[in-house]
Amino acid sequence: MKPLYILLGLLFLYGCQNSNKKTNTVFIGGDIINPSNNYVVLYDPQDHVDTLYLDSNNKFSHHFSNFNPGIHSFVHGGKHQAMLLEANDSIMMHINTHDFDGSLTYNGTGAKKNNYLINLLSRLENKNRQENDFYKKDPMPFHETIEAEISRHTEELYLFLKHNPNSELFIKIAKSSIKYHYFTRKELYPYRHFGTNKLNDFKGLPLTFYNFRKDITYNDKDLKDFYPYYNFMFPHINNLAFEQLITVNTNFTLETNSLEYTEHKLVLIDSLITNSMIKNNLLKYTTRNFISNSKSIDKSYILYQSYLDKSTNTKDKVYIKNLFKNAQGLQPGYQLPAIEVIDNQNNNLNINSIIDKITVIYFWDNASRYHFENSHIRVNTLSKLFPNIDFIAININSMHTNVWKNMIYTNQFDIKNEFRFANPSFAKKRLAINYIKKVLIVDKKGFILNATANLFDSSFEDILKSYN
Repeated sequence: MKPLYILLGLLFLYGCQNSNKKTNTVFIGGDIINPSNNYVVLYDPQDHVDTLYLDSNNKFSHHFSNFNPGIHSFVHGGKHQAMLLEANDSIMMHINTHDFDGSLTYNGTGAKKNNYLINLLSRLENKNRQENDFYKKDPMPFHETIEAEISRHTEELYLFLKHNPNSELFIKIAKSSIKYHYFTRKELYPYRHFGTNKLNDFKGLPLTFYNFRKDITYNDKDLKDFYPYYNFMFPHINNLAFEQLITVNTNFTLETNSLEYTEHKLVLIDSLITNSMIKNNLLKYTTRNFISNSKSIDKSYILYQSYLDKSTNTKDKVYIKNLFKNAQGLQPGYQLPAIEVIDNQNNNLNINSIIDKITVIYFWDNASRYHFENSHIRVNTLSKLFPNIDFIAININSMHTNVWKNMIYTNQFDIKNEFRFANPSFAKKRLAINYIKKVLIVDKKGFILNATANLFDSSFEDILKSYN
């Protein structure tokens, strides 16, 4: 979910500013070029869901007789986008799935504010990717650059508002987009600049470096589902947990997936956040991250119990329970679950039937083109280094056959070892695929050797050497 921060199978929806439903008629419609399937799913700020089917011209439309104002999200073919809908808006969107985010445009009443927001967030994210050396700056120059960038984008916003007067809701969303984007970079700075092994140096940061934390509202219900806010909250909680642990124990060494560190994050979330929706989401995704990457089922169980004591969301608890249960079945020595996949000839096969040697199974999502391309390039290199190991790629989306094949052929990747899930929703749950970078390594009989490897980790080649 890419230039707009949208992560790891998550839909972040902006909470409505007024919980009372409005009677003003609101319209949304659009057309999709190269559709991945025949429907679009809409989510409103109260998590109400509408499924809109495309007509013969790949168009869709929907009239809201009653609706909740705020950010509404729509999903198509695994790709997500968001728009601000308010009373009397009538918006048409145009999308080409070959460049989903880049091609998206809005027209109609309410289009200007949405085009502004999507362009703002796209520019912020693109700048992130272009500035690989940005975090190498010393603390004070980094701090000053951040402050200057916030001022510049805020001035641009006021210039837009001068010619395009807008609602307080829009202004709040736009300001929060800028603010939390740069607050996130501040929280990430110690990790990117010093490195995990030298995080103790965070004590040498300027006294004003974290002044922005005074502006944080932990329980702002209007931001309860706003994804730039969540993108900020996770590294923020990470830093607070580390700072507190190292204050108590100066010899504390950070391991990103350690039980002590993650348990303390749950305690912080539980103590800082009172809004139940914000708290439950932070608890859920922090726990999910740990269980998905943990090499110890015993430690996962301890964190799972800690999570159950703090969360108040019954649906989330069932989700984490099933995740823990499925993670138990993915431990080394267990047989790979009998998941059904589809090959390039449209044959449905048991995944175990395509394995006859040590095999690396990696996954890709058409919503993350960057990972799709890089993972295949990485595997192309690895397959030459390890000719006795198979590498199998599986797409996790519900995609039309031709769209799936075109993505592979367009990038000139070999389709021989490419597959799709026959039932993506079931397969992702059963294999505990919560992060697209997940990799499974199995032996020639389909027994799991490793379920927590990372294709891009510096130690991955050493792992393969040990199995080879």
